[in-house]
Amino acid sequence: MEVIWHLFHPKEQREVWKDYRNTVERFKFFREAHFTEEPGKRVLVASLTSFLYQVKLEGMLALGLKMHGWQPIVLTSKVYTWPRRYFKAFGINDFVYWEELSLSFEDRNKVNRDAEKILMRDHTFKSVKQLRYEGSWVGPQILSSIARENHLGTPDVGNSKVKSQLTSAIPKVLASVFQSQSLLAKTKPKMILINEVNGNVMGPLTDLAVEKGINVIQFVQPSRDDAIIFKRITPESRRVHPNSLSLQGREFMDRMQWDEKMEEELQKEFQDRYVGRWFLQSRNQPGVKRKTKEEIFEVLKFDSAKKVAIVFSHILWDANLFYGDDLFEDYGEWFVETIRAAIRNDQVNWGIKLHPSNLWKRARDKIEGNLAEVSLIEEKIGRLPDHVRLIFPNSDINTISLFQSIDYGITVRGTIGLELPCFGVPTFTAGTGRYSGLGFTLDSKTREEYLERMAHIHQYGRMSEAAMLKAKRHAYGIFKFRPWTMKSFASSFHYRKSGSHMLDHNLTLVVNTLEECKNNGDLSRWARWAENLDLVDYLEGVDVGN
Repeated sequence: MEVIWHLFHPKEQREVWKDYRNTVERFKFFREAHFTEEPGKRVLVASLTSFLYQVKLEGMLALGLKMHGWQPIVLTSKVYTWPRRYFKAFGINDFVYWEELSLSFEDRNKVNRDAEKILMRDHTFKSVKQLRYEGSWVGPQILSSIARENHLGTPDVGNSKVKSQLTSAIPKVLASVFQSQSLLAKTKPKMILINEVNGNVMGPLTDLAVEKGINVIQFVQPSRDDAIIFKRITPESRRVHPNSLSLQGREFMDRMQWDEKMEEELQKEFQDRYVGRWFLQSRNQPGVKRKTKEEIFEVLKFDSAKKVAIVFSHILWDANLFYGDDLFEDYGEWFVETIRAAIRNDQVNWGIKLHPSNLWKRARDKIEGNLAEVSLIEEKIGRLPDHVRLIFPNSDINTISLFQSIDYGITVRGTIGLELPCFGVPTFTAGTGRYSGLGFTLDSKTREEYLERMAHIHQYGRMSEAAMLKAKRHAYGIFKFRPWTMKSFASSFHYRKSGSHMLDHNLTLVVNTLEECKNNGDLSRWARWAENLDLVDYLEGVDVGN
């Protein structure tokens, strides 16, 4: 489970109490409404969070299902007092507590024996990542939790501190497999609503639910503030990034005739993403400015006679271990080996763009000291030559300016791989992911092929018009059709330079009656899609059935 949000300051307590009382008052008509629960329509809201914004999103979506005859049951913890209050304010009163899902004596002994056997082995990062247990792929869950705890990049399983963390984490995640089995047997859900489908608890729960054929729906928020992305988790989509296009979605986009209006709308989407319209994206772009190619060359001290390749780094300690296969052992090795390749190829200017969300994530978690990427460079590489420049997270270069000025982009599987090709920029990947193999990125099959491409990257020309069009169709589908837009609710956000507050993110009801909510149709659209097992992606404006 996550770290609990505590209310230490009296002012914060007063603010939350005020928000809670307002929520109780505003949701009165929902609590007083009579919704008929249909037999067997039981939805498990896998919450297990004290983050009030997520709790409110879960409550909002559960209300949409409740209006369609579903009975919401919330998985939470006994120590999460505020979430229970808010769910009850929404009119949701059925709870199951993680602590009460205790293991039998036999299961506890089995967990201890199996954990001991696993810990006795000589492990590498790869061997831990491959760990499976009782039908659940637990390895990535273990490594991800340790990486986020340390904030220092990919865990070195030979390190004594990491070994100690493995000793603590492995029995817990093995136990959570049995607790998840108990949860599913106790609640018998026909549907599960879940935000994070990975982690030491949610990962095993998701794996077991998918294996049992339960309708599992993941919801995440994209870069815009007013929308949610829904993905139905099936055996085929289990390891696919939620903000992606399924085969159904791609076929839908292929049937659309590309025209000037769609081109204009796509370019506007890029502008909205990178000029500050949405808070969730703008926190990655604080104080940035549009710059010309000449200005970028001057700031980064690039050689004007050479082309430019930008490596778009991932956050190393927030490692993506769940979606696709990597050419390298982990993000850290990819980062180091790519920079080494850049050092060897002085035919182009290389920019190493450190992920801008390092800024707000480190500030939120009050992390000080070197960035994990800088520490890796100091440890593994040393001084960088003049043709390789770091672009720090606080750089004032607007990302759109880079899109319009550079010649090549490099990523493992980041969002940049579906954006850059729309500008005709050849984009090289170092792992499979949500858009690999679709015809608009340069995907290597081996690390040797990837490094060979880095060595001769300057020999590649611009993308073909046909490949650009594929990229644009795909991006249009992601940005325009995948988001479910809220009408009955509104999100609000507050940026803090350091630390966090329980109401930094908030969700408020903007309708006054049930009838008004029904007329908006947003909750009904969500619920009808959730019930339609034939649809993997929610696509806005597309018929989702009765």
